[in-house]
Order: sequence, then C-alpha cells, then structure tokens
Amino acid sequence: MTHNIIRSEAGRPLPHVQIRTGYGRRRRRAAGKQIFTAHLAAAGIGIAAGLADVAIGQPFCIVLIGVAYGAWCFWPSR
Repeated sequence: MTHNIIRSEAGRPLPHVQIRTGYGRRRRRAAGKQIFTAHLAAAGIGIAAGLADVAIGQPFCIVLIGVAYGAWCFWPSR
C-alpha cells in the first residue's frame, strides 16, 4: 500500500483518512410477518366483497376490486 502525503497533510498529527468501525447492518423486519399480514388483509377484502356481492345479487364488488388491482399493477408511476 502506498501513501501520497502532500502539502498540508504532511504536518497533520492524524492521517487524513481514518477507518471507522460501525455497529454493523441494522436488522430488517421479518418479511414473513408482512406477507402474512398482506394475505390476511387480501382475504378480508375478498370476503367483504363477496358478502356485498351476495347482498346486491350481482358480482359488482369483485369486478371493481379486479379493475382497481389491474390499474394498480399497470399504473406507469409504479
């Protein structure tokens, strides 16, 4: 390893570059819990839409949820 000490760095008591030791990486939240929560929410929305469709007598809510999901998937800013 070579060191290029020039001008004002030659008189410094400490080297210009210091190696710092950190605490390591932060642990991420468990992905399993988020996936479980997402599936639980999707199941709840589907059940609610199904019950609303039974009450209405037409598959309106399921179609509406499908169109909203399709728009969310293919939206350009996503």
